Amino acid sequence: MRLFLSSQDLGNYAHVAREMAGNHNKLAYIRNAMDDTPPEERNQNTPEKKIMFETAGFEFHEIDLRDYFGKPDELEQALADFGAVWCAGGNTFILRRALNASGCDEIIKKRVAEDSIVYGGWSAGSCICAKSLRGIERGDRPSPSIVPDEYPTKETMWDGLGLIDEMIIPHCNMEWFMDAAKESEQVLTQMQQPFIKLDDGQVLIIDGDKKEVLL
Repeated sequence: MRLFLSSQDLGNYAHVAREMAGNHNKLAYIRNAMDDTPPEERNQNTPEKKIMFETAGFEFHEIDLRDYFGKPDELEQALADFGAVWCAGGNTFILRRALNASGCDEIIKKRVAEDSIVYGGWSAGSCICAKSLRGIERGDRPSPSIVPDEYPTKETMWDGLGLIDEMIIPHCNMEWFMDAAKESEQVLTQMQQPFIKLDDGQVLIIDGDKKEVLL
């Protein structure tokens, strides 16, 4: 299992992300966590992220999961020759619905388990890896009222991908998120749910038996 979970972007460790992908540098970039925002906002920084990944040595391809809602077999075929899948930040609960509606959640879990991809994400893309999403709603918006019309499921999904035991609390050093991060920490502590706090720049990596927070 190979996971690269950051607070923001590739943190300070773009070279580590590329090394973890090995010879399979074809990367699927998923930004459906932003689907609850206007298209111009959703897509605004995609060119910037493309440059970031290409500079790190990846072959960048954006995959819009909305194109595969109800078509999990087509998505699995489309991702067959990719060596990396990366989920960007935004709304964790919107991302969870998109992964489910497209079948990408099961594809990721299967391919991570067989070690045929490195899974990476930041912010929502890291939070989604926990077993349960309860507690992170303090810094997010789980409400069904904001779910886009094209989504088949409005109901809030509380189960994560279950790739790690802990919940990632991102952006702990960022003023705009500090209050939400503290609230999430309090709630998760009360729930006795393990968590890992990450500042922007920091990364949790899991590579086989190795598990480390890069500071």
